[in-house]
Amino acid sequence: MTEQAVAQENSAAETSAAETKPLSRWVMASYGAPAMPLSLSGLPIAVYLPVIYADPDGFGLSLAVVGILITLSRFTDVITDPLIGFLSDRLRTKWGRRKPFVLLGTPIYAAGMWLLFIGPDEFGMMSFMSWTFSSGYVWMFFSMVLLYLGATIKDLPYSAWGAELSSNYNERTLIMSWKEGFGVAGSLASAFIPAVILIFGFTKPTDAVYVLVVGMCILMPLFVMNALIAVPERRIIESSPEKLPLMQGLKVVLKNKPFVLLIIIFAFSSMGAAMTNSLSFFFVKHVLVAGELYGLYLAPYFLCQIAAIPLWFKLSRKIGKHRATMCAIGWYAIWSSFIPIIAIAPAEWFTPFEIPRVLSFLPAENHKFVVDYFEGIDTGKFLFFIFVMCFKGSSIGALSALPFAMAADVIDVDTATTGKRRAGVYFSIWSMVRKGTYALGVTIGLSLAVAFGFDSLADPKSGTNSEFTLLMVACIYSVIPALFKFVGMPLLWSYPLTEARVREVQEKIAPAAAPAPAG
Repeated sequence: MTEQAVAQENSAAETSAAETKPLSRWVMASYGAPAMPLSLSGLPIAVYLPVIYADPDGFGLSLAVVGILITLSRFTDVITDPLIGFLSDRLRTKWGRRKPFVLLGTPIYAAGMWLLFIGPDEFGMMSFMSWTFSSGYVWMFFSMVLLYLGATIKDLPYSAWGAELSSNYNERTLIMSWKEGFGVAGSLASAFIPAVILIFGFTKPTDAVYVLVVGMCILMPLFVMNALIAVPERRIIESSPEKLPLMQGLKVVLKNKPFVLLIIIFAFSSMGAAMTNSLSFFFVKHVLVAGELYGLYLAPYFLCQIAAIPLWFKLSRKIGKHRATMCAIGWYAIWSSFIPIIAIAPAEWFTPFEIPRVLSFLPAENHKFVVDYFEGIDTGKFLFFIFVMCFKGSSIGALSALPFAMAADVIDVDTATTGKRRAGVYFSIWSMVRKGTYALGVTIGLSLAVAFGFDSLADPKSGTNSEFTLLMVACIYSVIPALFKFVGMPLLWSYPLTEARVREVQEKIAPAAAPAPAG
């Protein structure tokens, strides 16, 4: 037997041992931990960005223009996402393929966040040709471009890294559940922060965003460095030594039917989520007339997400990831249908839910403080809204973690076809679609609200926004996003990659193509 044959045989043996040995909890936790500071920045981007730039307490820019700029800033991803995915698949260093990109992208991302949210106190006017407009539009646009560039460099290889950690169908779900758990924990922390600083009199969205961005800039480097040190990156041995040209590789991706189905499902789901997130604060402020209590709503919402993740994981093991995702969509839609009812129903219906009434058991002095604190706020609708959103929010963890785990399975189909490990290319397309459709969803949501006469700069108690307008805002915030997610139901029903099918695909992959621990 030649030395080369012996080396290949030893490599295959190492691969088999690596594939059958489960990952430790420490490794999975270390991989998932960077999702926590990322979620601290996620809330400002998803919820507070339109508020900071298009609310009277922010910079007071046009809501419609802000929505358009968010979409335009994503156009750079058409170039950067495939490029970074392609390069991270091709790169070979002693530190691995993915880790150098994660290390490079982290400071760029942090700089973009700082400029976008901790920018100037005010913006002046500027002229271009015959137009005169606020310089805030230009600052916002280029800050977002820098932010999204850092996100691309960092997040695509990070996702591909996680997809390659295991080939086990259920362990992949567990890895993504750890990641989602840390992500929701970060969201929970970001939800509690506005509630906590509310006690000290900091009620403006800009106050909460400042604390969140500073916290992210401190925690993200720490968690990323720990992941780079503690989490192995599998050494990839590909059965096909020939390099696959970019365009030919993209054609193979488009022929991967499970991936195409998953992209369609995820694209519509992402658009729906964007519409909900971008209108979240405006719904609470203008429809419920409880903008001061927005921070109090976020905390229990994200807490229910964390609590439900283990339940969704157990369900996915029993009925499969795609069927569990269907259940999550149905559960989400049921509770979404209650939101417009809250908007149009008389306040008297919600009298039993008024916070002073619910807390009437408190001692007289404490109860008086509660009454004084919530004076003038319709807390009945607000508390019932929290109740509904807790049940609705319990589905979000599944709608985030399960599709990522399914994406890891899809990459096996490509490996069986090409003999290559191309997680970077797949997650670059995944990310490009996610960011593009999310930006489109923001634009659709904000534009529809404006089209129905919604004025984000109006006083919520002035009556400027009519009852019909507020009802439409409630529907755009809740019902329409649920319909977008329902697009995926028939596609999920016929989704071909079950656990048994994934096992068959993996058996076709040559042993030499499987990952082995880095030496």
